[in-house]
Amino acid sequence: MKNPLVFCLLCAALPAALAAQALPDKAKLKAEVAAMEDAFCAMGQKDGLLAAFQHFAAPDVAFIDTDPRQWRGAAAVKLRMGENRPGVSLTWSAYFTDVSDDGTLGYNYGLYEIRSPGPDGRERVGGGWFLTIWKRQPDGSWKYVMDNGAPDRPAPPATPAAPAPAAKPAGN
Repeated sequence: MKNPLVFCLLCAALPAALAAQALPDKAKLKAEVAAMEDAFCAMGQKDGLLAAFQHFAAPDVAFIDTDPRQWRGAAAVKLRMGENRPGVSLTWSAYFTDVSDDGTLGYNYGLYEIRSPGPDGRERVGGGWFLTIWKRQPDGSWKYVMDNGAPDRPAPPATPAAPAPAAKPAGN
């Protein structure tokens, strides 16, 4: 090359061009993770919670509410979920989704609702927030590696209403 300045500029620009080319499309990946969460919930409704939790689990999945030092993978899913229970329905929907800059991890959180028959036969309804952490697998699919839910706090006890101010007599 006859012009060393042009050569230096090209060499300086090449790493930036390669880095820009290597960045994943975060909007596309967020949509993928959100779609996985929706499919996860839909399968739970259609095929049962145990089947859905098994299908979408990564091989190294762990849960905070089962000892993750001891229980990982399929054994952790089975321990946490147990067998499907008749009349139990769990639904959820992501409120927020994001992915890592390198596109290898994603997460979403949102609200869940659980309905189940109570001991008296009447339906009990509960809910709260969930967090799911997703990991891109070698085949390009997304599987969850951690899932957790936190029930809503109970409503605070009602406070007695303050008495209404006494009416003033007319003409004063």
